[in-house]
This record gives sequence, C-alpha cells and structure tokens, in this order.
Amino acid sequence: MHRFFLPPDAFRGDVVYFPPDLARQLRVVLRLQPGQEVMALDGKGRAFRVTLVEVGKQRAIGRIRARMPATGEPAGELMLCPAISKGERFEWVLQKGVELGVTTFQPIITRRTVRRTPGAGRWERWRRIIREAAEQSGRGRLPRLLDPIPLAQALAQARGFALMPSTLAQMPVGQALGRVTWPVTLFIGPEGGFDPDEVAEAQAAGVVAVTLGPRILRTETAAIVMVALVMAALGELDRPALKIDFGRPGNRVDQ
Repeated sequence: MHRFFLPPDAFRGDVVYFPPDLARQLRVVLRLQPGQEVMALDGKGRAFRVTLVEVGKQRAIGRIRARMPATGEPAGELMLCPAISKGERFEWVLQKGVELGVTTFQPIITRRTVRRTPGAGRWERWRRIIREAAEQSGRGRLPRLLDPIPLAQALAQARGFALMPSTLAQMPVGQALGRVTWPVTLFIGPEGGFDPDEVAEAQAAGVVAVTLGPRILRTETAAIVMVALVMAALGELDRPALKIDFGRPGNRVDQ
C-alpha cells in the first residue's frame, strides 16, 4: 500500500484532502483510481487507511476507513548533526539517515565547511528527500530538519549521549558504544574532518570522540556508519519488522 505524509490541515474529520502535488502523483505517476486504498500519515505518529473517492490532476480526496498508531519509529531520539557538504553527498546522508531511524537532522557549519547556507530551492529539495525516504522506509513520524547552526551552538544544544568520529581520536567506537543510551547526538565533520580545536571543544562539552579505524571515510560514509552502529548497539536492528494491521476491510480501528 502506498504511503503518504500529509500536512495537518489535510485531515478534516473522516475526509482527507491531498495537496495538489500529491494529487498529481496519485493520478499521473501512480495511476490510482477511486476505490483504491492508500495509507496517509499525519507525521505525528498516526496512520490512516484511506479509500480514494476522487482522483484528479490537481485535486484528490479520500475517506478514512481505519486509524491506528503508526509503526517504524525507533525507541528513542537520535539527532544527527552533519556538516553541510557538497551536492548529492548531503542528500545521501538525509535519505539514508531517515531509513535508519534518525529523528532530527541538525546541519552544522564548521571551520572547514565549504557550502555554508542552502538556498530556498535546495532547502525544499532536502525536505522532499526526507519526506519521500520516510514514506518509502515505513517511518511513522516525519523527521525534523532544523536550520543550519555553527558547531559551537550545536554542541551547547546536544542531548544525551554525544559522539563524534574523528581521525584525531583514540577511543575505539566499539568501546564507546558499550555504554550508549537514549537519546543520542552524533556530530559528523565535513570533507577534511573537524580541526583539532573543534575536537577539543567538543570533548570539553562532554562529547565522546571516537575512531572508526585506520581507514579514512568520506563524510557521508562516516555519517551512515555511525547511525547504523548506534542503532545496532541500542538493539534497533534486532527488533522485528512491524506491520500495520487495520483489521478486515470495512472495519474501523480508532485510537
């Protein structure tokens, strides 16, 4: 069943109004017809089985047949703070981070950051990548994308267990992950990595600097490796796949 995250004002009682861009996707791309069902998510943890009653290129309407809590979310909060990188690299981090369970993206600006502030077009593209990845991967909530901030500010806002991979670190990542708990904040450096002063500043703020071994990883690789390792250490990769069961067709499951 196709999944779509919709804005709050799309849900009006038992009726769902799809925005024009999604209406076009339903009609032109997916070629769905009235009577077919899709899953709508409100981005706040609720899922709705919706029967389409009207599907046009600019307008689509559905009726809610069942509703229940959405699945696919991790047991805790994971904030990923990646330095803004060039082109597709950063987009890849967003997409794969969503798939692995990142709940918040906090882009950071470091001393070696090349691209400082994204334009409006790029920002909207990032949001679309996050939404599409969340739909594809079965997330129940839409991960947040925050405005870019300097590293120093991000360090001050870090929550819970904070980690920073660096070629300057000595502690093996496995040793640090042995005591990881929710919530988690991950800091990922730019091309060229964090400079020594930044690593020292992070450690002074309570961030654990770790090494990922003798090989030098690209910034996007380090980001995804760290997220995957943290999720594995917290048991997220051992949890069984969850499936939404709305009951038999026609039944209503209200929560």
